[in-house]
Amino acid sequence: MSLKQLFRLLWKNKFRILLPPILVGIAVFFLTQNMTREYESNTIVFTNPTSNRGATDGGAIRMDFYTSNNLFDNLTLLVKSRETIEEASLRLLALHISLPEPDPTVIHNDCFLDLQQHIQPALWQELSVPGDEKETLLRVKAHYTSVPDSPIEYLLREHRHYSTTKILQRLSVARKFSSDMMELAYRTDDPGVCYHTLRLLSEAFMERYSGMKQTENINSIAYFQSQLDMAQGKLRDAEEKLKSFMTENRILNYYEQGKYLDIAKLEHEQDEERSKRVLSGTESNLNEIQQMFENFDKRQVIIQNISKLQDEIVTRDMEIQGLQAQNSAEARIGQLQEEIATLKEQISEDSKALFRNSNSLQGIERETVLEEWLRLKILFEEQKQALDVMQSRKAYLSEKIQEFAPLGAELKKLEREVSVNEDQYLSILHGLNMAYLQKYDLQMSSPQRLIDEPYYPKKPLPSKRLIFVIGGSLATGFLGLSVAILSFFIDRTIKSVPEAEKLTGLKVSGAWIDESGLSGAVKKDILYNRLRKQVYNNLGKYLPRQGKKIVLFYSLKPAEGKTFLIRKLVEELNLQHRDIVYWGHSRDTEEMPCDTLSYDQQAILYDQQDTYWEERIAQSEKEFILWELPPIEEVPLNYQLINQANVMVMVLDGQRNWKPADERFHESLKEMVKIPHTVWLNRLQADELEDMNGEIPRNRSFLRAKVKKYLS
Repeated sequence: MSLKQLFRLLWKNKFRILLPPILVGIAVFFLTQNMTREYESNTIVFTNPTSNRGATDGGAIRMDFYTSNNLFDNLTLLVKSRETIEEASLRLLALHISLPEPDPTVIHNDCFLDLQQHIQPALWQELSVPGDEKETLLRVKAHYTSVPDSPIEYLLREHRHYSTTKILQRLSVARKFSSDMMELAYRTDDPGVCYHTLRLLSEAFMERYSGMKQTENINSIAYFQSQLDMAQGKLRDAEEKLKSFMTENRILNYYEQGKYLDIAKLEHEQDEERSKRVLSGTESNLNEIQQMFENFDKRQVIIQNISKLQDEIVTRDMEIQGLQAQNSAEARIGQLQEEIATLKEQISEDSKALFRNSNSLQGIERETVLEEWLRLKILFEEQKQALDVMQSRKAYLSEKIQEFAPLGAELKKLEREVSVNEDQYLSILHGLNMAYLQKYDLQMSSPQRLIDEPYYPKKPLPSKRLIFVIGGSLATGFLGLSVAILSFFIDRTIKSVPEAEKLTGLKVSGAWIDESGLSGAVKKDILYNRLRKQVYNNLGKYLPRQGKKIVLFYSLKPAEGKTFLIRKLVEELNLQHRDIVYWGHSRDTEEMPCDTLSYDQQAILYDQQDTYWEERIAQSEKEFILWELPPIEEVPLNYQLINQANVMVMVLDGQRNWKPADERFHESLKEMVKIPHTVWLNRLQADELEDMNGEIPRNRSFLRAKVKKYLS
């Protein structure tokens, strides 16, 4: 929908859109003349939901967005709970019943009289303790709980001031932004009732919340006390087990004793290793010295052998000297000299052996070997004895370690059990201390405080009468506008030239305005003349310049205005002094301002031979032959006759619907028609006609002319 179409639609439905809202506004204005005025009072409560929310171990509970919202939801539900509102309602009722006479600051006279009508005088006297609100409250509660269908129960169920449902409807509870403040607001038709209801609601809420906190605290103390006794008993049992275990196994300090055994074992192993090394070295030296002792006997043998050899040499030397003195036996002397040389060689070899046996390879003199052997022998025996002692000590240490090692796991288990029970005991003790601290904190101060006390409303709330009037008018106007716009979109009539061309697939050659809706300001003569000339000009391009011009008119349905439009075309042709003949049904030829030919029977038109109408057309001397067919849905079609025309014009009512049946019939018709085919729209609205024929000539005011100029 374009802006131009929207303004046209609004202007067309201006009375439908404007008149109902005005009437509704007037009706609402008069109906709300006696509307009850309401009073409102509010109070701000510092809820401090995070107070006393610490964990029992002293740590603070993490407060995030969801936790905070959950806490405030709990507080809101507590304010709106049935018991809180019922408690406040009973207190309010007791306050009113205890009044000896109406007090405008507490309850208005009319409301006081209304209350007296619901409670019988005898019951009023029974419940009322003038000036004593607390005693009256006790009597009201006793009567309410003991008598099921009492007037008190009815008031708390139905009365506008005491009904829990009505109070809940007029009570609003909201958190002030993201703070710890919570606002309570209440409104009703009596300022005194409004103030005292809100005050009593605040008191009932804070008392219930404090009571819940104290109950939670008492339960916490009892829980921690019982758990503390259990933890203390477990700790004592664990300590007794540890004491008995250490006494039985004679453990003074397991870790120090174990450390001592480890060190002693390590030192013993080191001493044993050192003794073994010393013993091994001493034994090796003793073996070498003992080998030296074995060479002493060899030395004596060598010395004796050298002495014998020397004696033999002396003997042989004496024999040689004797033989030389006798100057005989030279051979014998030579033999003896050879033997002496051999003996000297043996003495030389024995001397060398004697020298080797007299000094050791280590450079130890033979004189010190004995002393060294004695020293090493003593050391060797000492190390042997030490190793024997070390083996006994090693066996003792191994036995102690084997005996002491398994005790560590059991001792650690018992110590861990004592430690766990001790930590549990201390944690519970700390929680108990925190619970007592919370108890004292609750006794000293309440977690809720009134920041703004409820106030007595002296002025009623602004009347909503104007809002109702404006709202009703706007709602009605919006409904009318919606209906108008909706009717535009659900309207399935042809109504415009583009829509007609879209539906039929044919070009529109002309259109005629709906004369029934024309205003007096329209210049009709000028408009009609323009419309006639437009259709004549558009049809003229399909007609031959010389000879007969045959125009065939038809419609899909009856009463679409064929004869009416043909008459308009005849008027234009008469102004041009053209020769015209009109062929139509007998009832349509009477008022046609031209020569006419009529056909009375369908048989005359459709059952004749094809040459019959050719002859009739040839016999006619008129320039324009305007031929009107009956509605084609009522009679069969003669396509040979249709195709003898120069142009075929479908007359279409712009205010009727285009149905699927029309679409199917029109498509089959277009397939058979060989001549130019066009549409002439009838009964078109003035606004839609402008899209084809231009601005409609009319007398316009200056303002309307300007608006028309900008919207066009």
